[in-house]
Amino acid sequence: MPGANDSGLRQQGSHRLANRLIAFVLGSCLLGGIAAAHTRVPNLELYTLPSLIGQTLDSEWFRLLVFIGTVAFAVSGIVCACVGQYTFFEALFLSSLPAVGGGVVRDVLLQRDPIGIVEAPGTLLTVFATVLTGMLVIKVTSRVRADLLPKYLQSHPGLGNRLIEVFDAIGLAAFTVVGVVTVLDTSAEPLWLWGPIAAVVTSSFGGLLRDLFRHDVASANVRGELYPEIAAFWGFALAVFLGWESERLHPEEIGLGVVVTILGAFVTRIAAIVCGIRGWSYV
Repeated sequence: MPGANDSGLRQQGSHRLANRLIAFVLGSCLLGGIAAAHTRVPNLELYTLPSLIGQTLDSEWFRLLVFIGTVAFAVSGIVCACVGQYTFFEALFLSSLPAVGGGVVRDVLLQRDPIGIVEAPGTLLTVFATVLTGMLVIKVTSRVRADLLPKYLQSHPGLGNRLIEVFDAIGLAAFTVVGVVTVLDTSAEPLWLWGPIAAVVTSSFGGLLRDLFRHDVASANVRGELYPEIAAFWGFALAVFLGWESERLHPEEIGLGVVVTILGAFVTRIAAIVCGIRGWSYV
């Protein structure tokens, strides 16, 4: 009988060991599932939102808008050259500063590698093509109409400045969104802080440099008009919206937020021009 008792004890021990192994495996699977559930959502928010933003902004209409914004800043430099009677290279310089200067400073600030115009020089080539086309149009117009366009702009400096402000408003609206989206691309945090900063630098810093180099008249960035504040406000609004939207992840709503930001920045700038609203005074 002792042999039967020993056999029963061994069987009970085997059952206990098997039960412990099953409990260990089930517990490990349960703990792994809980850990995965806790880590999956932050990773989804971290990687899916920039992916959805990229899909939204990779559409044809937004690429066209960025192109229009770049051309608008370049045309503002061409108008500056007509009004101030600059040389071709001076016009190229004045056009390049607002179109790509702010983006270069932004990329250096955010430690983006490589810099945007180095990775995709299409924007710089667009500026060159715009300035060259503008020079050819002015030359042909001058031949046919005996310097009618340059003389008209020189005799009506107010009109030239208005044209510069309108084109700047288009570029301001487009590049405000571009600045915020670039922050997502670099993963700088928090977005509500770096988004407005990048929006201001991208849309306003290059224009400020251009206005400082102009020797004819000072423009919006130097006269203290409501200009960088618009980029800061709408950049902050878009950044807060995207931070809230990261929990929802709806591409349609993200696209709507981009459109509202562009229209809001443009309309705000035009209203500031028409109503003569100036930036907030420090003293």
